[in-house]
Amino acid sequence: MAELNRLKKSHISPPRFTRDIRMLAVARLISEMGDELALIALLFRLKDAGPGAVSALLGVFAATRILVAPVSGLVVDRVSTRRLIALVSLGQAVVAVLLSVTNGGMIFLLVFLLAVGGSIIGPAWNSFIAYVVPSEELSRTYAFIQSYRSLAIVTGAAVGGYIVERLGSSSALLIDAATFLFVGFIGATLQDERTPSSRREGVKGMAQGFAAFVRSPVLLWSLVLLASFNMSAGVIEVLSVFLVTDELGGSASDYGLILGSLGASMFLSGLVLSRHPLVGRDTTWLMVSALLSAAGMAAYGLSTGIWMAMAAFFLNGIGLSGLHIFGTPILVRHTKEQERGRVFAASSSVTMGGMLLATGVAGAIGELFPPRPIIVCAALV
Repeated sequence: MAELNRLKKSHISPPRFTRDIRMLAVARLISEMGDELALIALLFRLKDAGPGAVSALLGVFAATRILVAPVSGLVVDRVSTRRLIALVSLGQAVVAVLLSVTNGGMIFLLVFLLAVGGSIIGPAWNSFIAYVVPSEELSRTYAFIQSYRSLAIVTGAAVGGYIVERLGSSSALLIDAATFLFVGFIGATLQDERTPSSRREGVKGMAQGFAAFVRSPVLLWSLVLLASFNMSAGVIEVLSVFLVTDELGGSASDYGLILGSLGASMFLSGLVLSRHPLVGRDTTWLMVSALLSAAGMAAYGLSTGIWMAMAAFFLNGIGLSGLHIFGTPILVRHTKEQERGRVFAASSSVTMGGMLLATGVAGAIGELFPPRPIIVCAALV
C-alpha cells in the first residue's frame, strides 16, 4: 500500500527542483532568448544575399559543431562546470558585440566562434543535469527546463522580430551579448559541482562519445531519428524566411510571431509533462513525438496565411518538445557519467551533421524552386 501511494504521488505532485536546476532553467531561458534574437537579426541581415547566404550561415554553425565535437566533449568531461560555463559565456559575449558592428564575410568567422562556444555550453549543461538529477526524475526535469527554453522562443522570437524591424539587427545582437554575460554569472554561482574525470585518454578518448552509440542499439536508433529531424528542420530553417515574406506576404514581425507559436506549444507541452509525466517507454513517446513534428512541418509548407502557419508550427512544437524531453533521458540512461560530455557532444555533432547536409541542399534547391514544395517534401521524408 505504501508503495502504491508513493507511485500515485509521483504522478500527481510536481517535483521540487533544487536551486541549481531552477537557476539553470532561467539561464537556458535567457540563453535561448538571446539565440532567437541573434538568429532573426542575422537571417534578415543576410536575406538580401539570397538562400545561398542563409544556407552558408547555418552551414557554418553546423559544421563547427561537427568538427569540434571530439575536443569540446573532452573539455566538458575534464573541466568543472562552473569554470567552463563562466569562461565560455564571457567569450561568447565578446563575439556577439563584434557581430553587432560587423558585415560581410567576417560574419561567418564570428558565427564560427559562437558555435565553438555552443558546442561546449550545451554538453556542459546536460552533463551537469545528469549528474545532479536522479534517473527517475530526468524526464520531468528536462520537461521543466524545456518549458523555460520554449518560453524564451516565444519571447525572443516576438521581441526579436520587433527589434530587427524597428531598431535594426545590431540592437538585437547587443542584447544577445548581455544574455551571455547573465548565463556566465549563473554558471559561476552554481551550488553543486560535477566532479571532472581525472582519466587521461589522449586522442583515443576523444572518440569515446561516438563509440557509445556503436555499443548501444537504442542509442543508435534514437540518434538516427533525431538526426533525420534535424535534416528536415535545416531545410525549413533556410527556406522559412522566404516562405513567410515572399509567398505569405509577411514581415519580420510576422516571422517572429510564427516562431513564437512554436515556442508557445513547446512551453505548454513542457510545462504539462513536468507535472504529469506520461506512462510508457521513452522510446515509444519519442516516436509519437516524431510523427507529430512531421505533421506540423508538412502543414507549415502547405500554409496559405500567417495564422495557418502559426497553427502548423504550434503542432510542430509539441512534437519537437517531445523529441527533447524523451530523447535526452534515453541518452543519459545508456551512458557512463565520466563520458557523458563526449556523448552529448557526439550526439550534437551527428544531428548537426544532418542539418549541415540539409542546409546545403536547401540552399542549392532554393535557388531553383519555390520554398513551399521543398518544405513539404522535407517533412514527408
